[in-house]
Amino acid sequence: MNKLLFLIFILSLSSLSFYSHAAPDCVNNGGIKHGTMDARGGTIELKGMVKKNQEVARFTFKRDGSDVAVADCPDGAEFYAYATYSEASGVMPTYYMDIDGRPAYYVVRNAPIVGLDDYAYVLIENQSGLAFRSQPGQEVPVNAPKLNTRDATVIVYATKDNPKSQRFTTQYIGSILINRFNSGGGTTAVGFSYRLSVNIISAPTSCSAENTNLEMNLPKMPITAFSSLGFPRDNQYAEDNLRINCTGNASAKIKLMAHNTTSYDGQKTIIKPDNEGDGNNAKGVGFVVSAPLNDDTVLINNQFVKLADLTSGINNVPLKTEYYRYGDEVKPGKLSASANFVLEFN
Repeated sequence: MNKLLFLIFILSLSSLSFYSHAAPDCVNNGGIKHGTMDARGGTIELKGMVKKNQEVARFTFKRDGSDVAVADCPDGAEFYAYATYSEASGVMPTYYMDIDGRPAYYVVRNAPIVGLDDYAYVLIENQSGLAFRSQPGQEVPVNAPKLNTRDATVIVYATKDNPKSQRFTTQYIGSILINRFNSGGGTTAVGFSYRLSVNIISAPTSCSAENTNLEMNLPKMPITAFSSLGFPRDNQYAEDNLRINCTGNASAKIKLMAHNTTSYDGQKTIIKPDNEGDGNNAKGVGFVVSAPLNDDTVLINNQFVKLADLTSGINNVPLKTEYYRYGDEVKPGKLSASANFVLEFN
């Protein structure tokens, strides 16, 4: 016998009422209509490597004048926090991206077009923790019978690695208004404006090595290649690269620091092998390290020599190692040695 399973879906509908609630508006009290808040950051000197989206400064604001209320506000009233380049909200800011969940805007209008796009800002209303936004703005509860000065914090971010110097003078970055934006608002809009003044000086050129351990493995060579003092016939070499990151153009020097060296051309340039001649270890042959980007200049123990000219960004700088016979007697076997290097940048 076939058994059939019937599923019955019952959809219950109920009547729902929807209410649209608009917060009551604040009203100008007949006194001052607009106040100005200034963040005066002075001079900020950046240091070291500055990364994209790194915070470079943050400031709070001071009222330009006395703290006089601009409006009376009933219970439940809200104001609107705009990121803007004017006293009102009509000049929409140029959006950069969200940083830590808050919208960031370039400090200067159309910054990527005019070439002033090294910095962006996030503006935060301190009491609520809410960020100022472009139109239609951010609703913020007043929570007071009058709309007085509202404290805020501006955070300035680098929009690229190692940003350039830039000065901002009374640059409008935000406003709070008691009414939504309207095209005729202009400077008569009731609320407060927020301006930023700061001189940001780019960091002096600096460089850092992103890798600190190099390994150079030379190919095997027959002992017959070392028939006389000096470099062997059909000399082989090995290279490894230093990865150096610079914030600008620089010149690099390098100093060899080896525990056991001997002379070549009157300079301590030959690195002698570890445990020379012991057991299966070779004897009479060592290593010479040179700088290919500086005409194969040989590194000298405890003395700086030029390594390379560097540019802004990542530089891959090779070091080259070669065999060198220095001993009157040569014994075949394993060769290994270690050395330290010190870098100097100018």
